Amino acid sequence: MKVLLFGGGGMLASDLARTAPAGATIRAVSRAECDVTEHTAVARLAQEARPELIVNASAYTAVDEAERERETAFAVNGTAVGAAQSFGGTGTWDTWQTKTITVPVRAGARSATLDLAGAGLAVDAAATVDELVGFSLSPAALWRHVAGGGERPAVEKGDAAGLPAALDALAAQVRTPAKDAAVTLTGGEPAVTPAVVGTDLDTDAAARTLRATWLGGRRPIVLPVRRVPPKITQAAADAALRDVATPAVSGPLDVVVGTKTVSLAPAALAPALAVAPDAAGTLGLRVDGAKLRAAVLAAAPEIGVVPKDARIELRGGRPVVVPAVSGVTIDPTALAEAVRPALAATDRQRRRATVQTAVREPELTTAEAEALGVKEQTSTFATILTSNSLRTQNLRVAARAVNGTLVMPGETFSLNGVLGERTSAKGYNEAPAISGGRLVRDVGGGVSQMATTIFNNVFFTGLKDVYHKPHSFYISRYPEGREATVNWPTVDLKWQNDSPYAVLIQAWVDTKVHVSFWSTKVWDIEAGKSERSNFRSPGTVYDPSPGCVSQDANGGFDVSVQRIFKKNGATVKTETFRTSYMAEDRVVCGPKPADAKPGD
Repeated sequence: MKVLLFGGGGMLASDLARTAPAGATIRAVSRAECDVTEHTAVARLAQEARPELIVNASAYTAVDEAERERETAFAVNGTAVGAAQSFGGTGTWDTWQTKTITVPVRAGARSATLDLAGAGLAVDAAATVDELVGFSLSPAALWRHVAGGGERPAVEKGDAAGLPAALDALAAQVRTPAKDAAVTLTGGEPAVTPAVVGTDLDTDAAARTLRATWLGGRRPIVLPVRRVPPKITQAAADAALRDVATPAVSGPLDVVVGTKTVSLAPAALAPALAVAPDAAGTLGLRVDGAKLRAAVLAAAPEIGVVPKDARIELRGGRPVVVPAVSGVTIDPTALAEAVRPALAATDRQRRRATVQTAVREPELTTAEAEALGVKEQTSTFATILTSNSLRTQNLRVAARAVNGTLVMPGETFSLNGVLGERTSAKGYNEAPAISGGRLVRDVGGGVSQMATTIFNNVFFTGLKDVYHKPHSFYISRYPEGREATVNWPTVDLKWQNDSPYAVLIQAWVDTKVHVSFWSTKVWDIEAGKSERSNFRSPGTVYDPSPGCVSQDANGGFDVSVQRIFKKNGATVKTETFRTSYMAEDRVVCGPKPADAKPGD
């Protein structure tokens, strides 16, 4: 052990050095080497020596002068060693106080650690040392310094609010939640899931325990907890198993619907049954009428008749409302109430319930369909096909999906939402499509022509354009600035039916792609177009890759299209659509010729 002994040459220091235990390395420092009243010199010496123990055997012995030279006496007898420690070397109180010091704790079955400083638990080192060895002229203090006075409590400091906050956070870590007992009916076999008593930290008692033991004692510190009983006890669950669950699935249940009797086995009943607490916390039988109805109709499908919505079809070139058909069903609430007495019985003869059928109305009635205002063609548009038969087949598949779509007032139409992902399983083929300004082969290629044809109907019916994206370069089959592309799932065509009438979409493919909208006319729409501007020239790209698709060159340009809304011949408003087409490079599938000029 390295000991730095101040007051070397004095009687006390000599005796301490002579009686030091074996293994102690003493460095005695005389006043000539270091004046203990020069605290900077003391601290520097302590930093250099790095002792494990500092002993101040210096003494201010001029007792008669002590009252007059209080500062000097205090510096020699009291603060010299503190100066050595305050230099900030390893093992000083200042360093120790800044470290994150934790203590292990246990609360019930859970273990954790507690940050003492964060909990507001700390020792006031200076005050504690001063209490033990600080300068004093009190005879009692002097005798205690000379003869020893037993253990003295440390002087504590800290944030008074820190401990409650730390204990609240600790409680969340060590809490063991209570688990309610439960009754299950899986497969028609009733059973009880046992209750579990939880534990929670008793924060008030834990605070007292920590204040008494954080400085010393057994580790981990055992903190008091309190029991947290479950809301649904084991006894309550056992009683519900006996009185509620077991009778409910004790045998088949007969449900009489008109002239038909349906017998449901316990396993078929169980999914519609549950044992659950009511508002007062009492366990009882809960019957899901919808699930029970599904079980009855699964056993006897002939009991129910699915309703058919009214629909609007085109017959003879005009829209016709096909009347709705009401269905037959079992009212789930009435069914649940009807079976309760039977489910409480264990006698086979009493496990029988009678329920009446109910009319199930369609979601769209005939009257509602007739009021939708689908009565005339509000727009029609056609676009020219290419000679690619696979691409044409893709458009036929898309037209079948779009045809007959009814867009209700306020509803937003999404072409990707109607078509879904274009896959081979749906009948789509690999055909040319545009990606990154180049033609590529993609499943569903060409479906953008359907988007363009629909968009022009949106344009001329006067409906709200939510989102459309023109092609990256101009395609002469389409009206410039008045076309749209789609790609799954990133690029969509969306428009909102902002009219008070429904819109029926008619789509078909012959030698062209045709789309018509049927509704009630609201606007007279005229289209205007600017001159082309900001022309861009194409280049030539040579591509020897296996997937290359050749393409011709076309220049790029900017153009604006106006949609003019009119009523009774007067312009009400105008919208402008601005489109910027990039130049379409000529793509040659093959290596660049050796004699090609730059830019060719």
